[in-house]
Amino acid sequence: MLQRFLLLFLATILALSPLGCTHPQTAPRSNTDRGAAVQTAPGRLSKQISFSILEDYDKGQDLNEVARDFDLMNELGIDTWRGSFGWDDYEPSRGNYDFAWLHQFADLAARHGIKLRPYLGYTPAWAAQGGKDDAVWNDPPKNLDDWYNFVYHLASEMSRHRNILSYEIYNEENVPQWWDGTVAEYNRALLRGAAAIRQANPDAQVLLGGLVYPDVEFIKALCVTFQNAGSFDVVPLHAYAETWTPQSVVVENYLGPQYHDFAEAVKRDCRRQPIWINEAGFATAPGKTERDQANWWARAIATFLAAPEIELIGVYQLKDVKPDRSVIGEGENYYLGLITSDGRKKLAFSTVTLLTDLLDVNPLTVADTDLTVTVTEGTAGALYHHLFLRPDGGQVLIIWDKRGSPTVDLRIARPGSGAVEYRLDGTASDYSLFDGRTLRNVQLTPGEVRIFRIQP
Repeated sequence: MLQRFLLLFLATILALSPLGCTHPQTAPRSNTDRGAAVQTAPGRLSKQISFSILEDYDKGQDLNEVARDFDLMNELGIDTWRGSFGWDDYEPSRGNYDFAWLHQFADLAARHGIKLRPYLGYTPAWAAQGGKDDAVWNDPPKNLDDWYNFVYHLASEMSRHRNILSYEIYNEENVPQWWDGTVAEYNRALLRGAAAIRQANPDAQVLLGGLVYPDVEFIKALCVTFQNAGSFDVVPLHAYAETWTPQSVVVENYLGPQYHDFAEAVKRDCRRQPIWINEAGFATAPGKTERDQANWWARAIATFLAAPEIELIGVYQLKDVKPDRSVIGEGENYYLGLITSDGRKKLAFSTVTLLTDLLDVNPLTVADTDLTVTVTEGTAGALYHHLFLRPDGGQVLIIWDKRGSPTVDLRIARPGSGAVEYRLDGTASDYSLFDGRTLRNVQLTPGEVRIFRIQP
């Protein structure tokens, strides 16, 4: 059953992409507990942010293995898990609910300080409508009462676990590989699923299923055509730039014009819900190195956190797939983890640990306009830089040039007492060429990210 979680199909999916009103049963929820982004000074923006990581488990999986994974999450500094609670696992036949293992899983997570944000999906054969192919797990429910009853029973049964924060309604429903139905059919499943969650556990957030890409037409259909903005609290999307995208689609332009249209539609037509990138990753497949992956994560985290609307980044995934397991889809599916299939931590494990230590603080302030970059030698090729302010007065500066090798001076608006540079493996050293305002003689190498922390 684990194979179903590996059905990414994103090469085909992204080829489909131009990128590369309130229902009476689903009253809107308050944004006050989510720390909506606010302007703090000209050019600055503060917001609440968080990280999650995906690792899927089948019902009955060895909980000792799960506990080891939770220990690794603690080491990463990520305290939120995302994965599936499959309808086919927990109601294998109509009315036959089986939540015993799920209670053990949630209790184990709580003992490790792990919060849970599951997505619900994987239609069982007995409940499937019947779609365009032989698969049934991605079919819409044949009877929405069956779907409502499953969601209600699960959310009610699991409501005693205060570490379950939300439920996500299906996953990647804007592509046929993951939702073998229409937008209207998804809208109906969203409405009934959200109503069940609100009834069973009013404290839990309801998440729209994570979209494969910033799909403007899909979000407009939900919020304008069906006037259904009140049924969900968060709009998640996914980002696999440079693994399953055309060469022209990279981290730095993934949140480009199409994303801006998407974010504007959420702001204008929905209810300004936060936008999360709750699934992102880079595969160390043949031809891609662990250093490539580590630099990708540094670039992605800096780029995505600098976007005003993005409040969460979800890592896909914790571990590579073992080579003796079959996967459906591209070979890259084997290599998306931060840990190899034999348990060795990749370089990116240290990079993500470093960046959560530096940036998983609240509120985090994006202050790109507080940074002045001057090229002193050479020529910039494709230069990118972001500056973040921590609530303790520290500043985190991340800079890279994708093509050029310039030497630059970096001047910050807020003075600091010292500067530390971090390497991708998390080791640190003092940066001596810092006078309290300017880091001098910062030499860049194509594609290599440099990370600095300015002490207050």
